[in-house]
Amino acid sequence: MKKKMISIALCLLMLANMPAVLAQDNGSSNDYASRGEVAQMLLTAADDYNPDVMKEDIIKGYEDGQLHEDWSVTRAEALVMLKRAFGELPEPTGYNKTVALPAESFSDIPEWAKTELSDVFDAGIVAGTSEGIFSPDESVTKKQMELFIERVYSLFGTNLKDDFYAAVNKDTLNSLEIQPGRVMSGTLYDLQDKSTEDVNTILAEMIGKTFEKGTKEQKIADFYQSVADMDSRNKEGIEPIKPYLELIDSAQNINDLIKVQSTVSKDLFVAQFMGFGLTVDLKDSNSYMLVFSVSSPTLPKDTCLNGTEQQINAYLEYIKTLYMLGGETEEDAAKKANQYFEMEKLMAQSMLDAADSGNVDKVYNIYTMDEIKAMFPEVDMDTVFADSGLKLEDDIIIGDTGLTKAYAEYFNNDNIDTLKAAAKLSLLQGWGGAFNQEFIDASDKFNQDFMGVSGSYTPEERALLTVQNTMPDYIGELYAERYFTQEAKQDVEKMVQDIIAVYRNRIQNLTWMSDTTKEKALKKLETMNIKIGYPDEWETAIDNAEIKSTTDGGSYFTNMLSILAAQKEEALSLQGTAVDKTQWMMYPFTVNACYSATQNDITFPAAILQAPMYDVNASYEQNLGGIGYIIAHEITHAFDNNGAKFDENGNAADWWTEEDYAAFHALCEDMIAFYDGEEGIPGIPMNGTLTLSENVADNGAVACITEIVAGLENPDFETLYKSMANCWASVANRAYYQYAAQADVHSTDKLRVNRVLVNCDEFFETFNIGETDGMWVAPEDRVKIW
Repeated sequence: MKKKMISIALCLLMLANMPAVLAQDNGSSNDYASRGEVAQMLLTAADDYNPDVMKEDIIKGYEDGQLHEDWSVTRAEALVMLKRAFGELPEPTGYNKTVALPAESFSDIPEWAKTELSDVFDAGIVAGTSEGIFSPDESVTKKQMELFIERVYSLFGTNLKDDFYAAVNKDTLNSLEIQPGRVMSGTLYDLQDKSTEDVNTILAEMIGKTFEKGTKEQKIADFYQSVADMDSRNKEGIEPIKPYLELIDSAQNINDLIKVQSTVSKDLFVAQFMGFGLTVDLKDSNSYMLVFSVSSPTLPKDTCLNGTEQQINAYLEYIKTLYMLGGETEEDAAKKANQYFEMEKLMAQSMLDAADSGNVDKVYNIYTMDEIKAMFPEVDMDTVFADSGLKLEDDIIIGDTGLTKAYAEYFNNDNIDTLKAAAKLSLLQGWGGAFNQEFIDASDKFNQDFMGVSGSYTPEERALLTVQNTMPDYIGELYAERYFTQEAKQDVEKMVQDIIAVYRNRIQNLTWMSDTTKEKALKKLETMNIKIGYPDEWETAIDNAEIKSTTDGGSYFTNMLSILAAQKEEALSLQGTAVDKTQWMMYPFTVNACYSATQNDITFPAAILQAPMYDVNASYEQNLGGIGYIIAHEITHAFDNNGAKFDENGNAADWWTEEDYAAFHALCEDMIAFYDGEEGIPGIPMNGTLTLSENVADNGAVACITEIVAGLENPDFETLYKSMANCWASVANRAYYQYAAQADVHSTDKLRVNRVLVNCDEFFETFNIGETDGMWVAPEDRVKIW
């Protein structure tokens, strides 16, 4: 495999997860529920949990003997009624306990409610109207009442008609444990841990041994030794980058800072402010083109602008700690941290929303060098470009014009102190992980304070993961040789063809698409390339890197420099060449899958093709609910709101009739509304716009595998749907889910089951789900696109 590196990035083990703002109950203020409506909702909801309860038990009367069913009801009163309806609530355990919002989170619970509603709050089914605020006297809306009820269904987890995901996975969800240093646990995440253990078994056979110089075994063994040798790393500390930190201190103006960047980018491969690179031309995917980018905020946009006080303080403390590790006094470090974050917030106001990051219409912006120079009048852009080592071309892409223009406006001598602080932080964040234990401890503390992570990776785990992340081509080759069979590869390839055949039929039968557009869609489907297990060829830039153990004079730092130098040379060699579309975007040991719009291909690494996602001895329906769902999901990405803008050759092009695209857009709007405000975790609603592409893919996938099973002689939908639910069983802490709701384009795993299955008619028929059940969605409200 020729791994085409089109950007240079440090391969250090860095913090990957950032926090996000607390999400709350939502509901339209003009959709308040009356006492009678709340009572009827609860009477219907509780029939399987407290069958003897009557309406009068729930609503009760006043001194005048009347029920006053038309009166409004507060949030606190609604919870009292909920308690009467369901009776004794189960104590949250496992998953429900982990995601619950504890009573102590609220500062405005009335004294009477602390006693009267203690069990309701202990159950963790209550979320607030804002951070720390319960708003007990605010009138409850129908939407909020529905959410309260849905949370109770999950808490019980005993009726698949009310909460399919919770009931099918009850035992699993109660037993999942998040391992130290991890943010999640579950079917897919534990499978990744298994893959990592398999990789570690391979690495253990090399560590501490001597191999012929230049072999992959020698490089793996010596690189691991340099990473694991914390004594040497602690002794050396930040000495390798001290001269560069001092160089930043000496800068007096923008011109000086650009000179500093030139030195740093040449010596350390870090472009601190801005830089040029190569990327695939989205409108000619066989070619590379120049790309210009500027430094962007570390935190996601919404977190920068709306993060909670606790989150922002934790982030500022982390930045301050890095500055102190770089030699600053505590006072100066705190000042720089605040300066830098104020700059981040300013930039965040202008950057693209996360939902637009895959929209070719918004990220394909062509500029000339003269236009970029005009945008940055105080910058010697010729020097910046020369540092890239590339040849100048007429067209240069800028992915985020809003951020770039805001950064250009900020990048002047008036802000020199903050820009110097940003330059220092780029070095300390980018290279800190290669130095002493204090940087690792700072990262761990940030994870714990910001994401609620418990514990941390052991030193051995961290070193092994660093080797895996830094030398993935070598590790992937060894993993594939040992852990993947031709039998599995052939079996999965057959399943892919089965799914494509059904997809072909589904496209042909679409009622909202004309024959003209169908012909183009079918052509894209037929030309889609399939990558299963591992690549046919193994080749990597690390072949040209010199790796030494500390006993031979090497270090983690110097080894990374050698690797980055080799990667840069490979990247430079790509300019003017054709894009190699046989390249893989994932590695064999990765538990994941993907669709590439510019290559029009789907990739399924070996590690995801194992039980419980795929088992050669399992039933066809069970495998369809696991890996089949994911295969169909990735195929659907070719036709989601982003993929639909690329043709069969991987080029951004309009292959739709105007009427058909309008119909497709309307269906996407329906999908947005179908997910907007839905929650998989109490009090954390989904953003239907942010998650649109993945939701389209999920729903297209389940429709496809449902049709496949429907065509079998004895269709077993129960196994299909339960297998699908089993594969998405997972748990994380609330802090992670809060982050994901703001930054992750995927819905929570629970919604990837419950909110998908309800769009399949066969699901309701299989489990006899009716209008009074929690999983019910009326036929006219079900959303179907592909």
